[in-house]
Amino acid sequence: MLDFTELSNDGQDLELLVRELLFSIGYKVYWSGRGPDGGRDLVCIEETNSIFMQTSKKWLIQCKHKAVSGASVGVADLDDIVTSCAQHECDGYVLITSTQPSSSVVTRLERITQSNHSPVIATYWDSIELERRLKTAQQWNIAQRFFPRSASGWQIFASERPNHWTANYRGYYFHITNRIGSSCQMYLSNIVDKLDLLERFAFPEKHFMRLRSVYFNDKGGTFMWYVDYMHPHDEAPILTDNQLEEALSEEWNDSFDIKIRSYIEHSDHYDPDHYDFYDRYMGQFILGMYRPN
Repeated sequence: MLDFTELSNDGQDLELLVRELLFSIGYKVYWSGRGPDGGRDLVCIEETNSIFMQTSKKWLIQCKHKAVSGASVGVADLDDIVTSCAQHECDGYVLITSTQPSSSVVTRLERITQSNHSPVIATYWDSIELERRLKTAQQWNIAQRFFPRSASGWQIFASERPNHWTANYRGYYFHITNRIGSSCQMYLSNIVDKLDLLERFAFPEKHFMRLRSVYFNDKGGTFMWYVDYMHPHDEAPILTDNQLEEALSEEWNDSFDIKIRSYIEHSDHYDPDHYDFYDRYMGQFILGMYRPN
């Protein structure tokens, strides 16, 4: 069970957590400005494709963090929802709280949705729903980044293949594949050692490495490690892929596929574990092949 008191008291961690979660699901998310209580509102764009045309819906997201006190979100904690949605040209409103809304808040949201005088629909996510949304293979690494105590340890999710898994550990999200066997438990310590090594590199601020996948050839006892070196787009990388491979190759049975990638930190489309870093390479991850240039 996630402990929401691990989040910062000022509510910024909750706002960032929600932004990361919505983005990882595939929505476009951006900040709309600070609300009356000092919190930042989020606008989430939900796009729908049909055979006729692409449509979209805009949601105004407001986060209320009361986990330390354990208090419910009351009506007094909300602003004028319909007016705020009109101001941001949003079709819907979502209250997200680290505790729960009061019954009067739930009633207010229901009445807004049922009203014939406003097109706005309104709903909420409480702490239980938020945790449920985080407990997936793709999103659990987000939970581990924001809840280092209550979300610590390995989380390994099976796939449709008996020799392929998705894993979350210490805030990393990556794939694990065996050539033959149906268990990866025997070499989890090898992965931990490799993550320790990645974190020991003395990079400038905002330069970092992410493990994307591990392929274990259990017939030959060798590993293929898929690693990305991430650096801000306006700064040059300090090492080449060959230099990184040389520094990482501590064991005879290690091979590396290293890609150097730039990123724009404040882009509404940036996430350190964006699906583009994974989905397009699933064939290589599963077969232990090098990713194309």
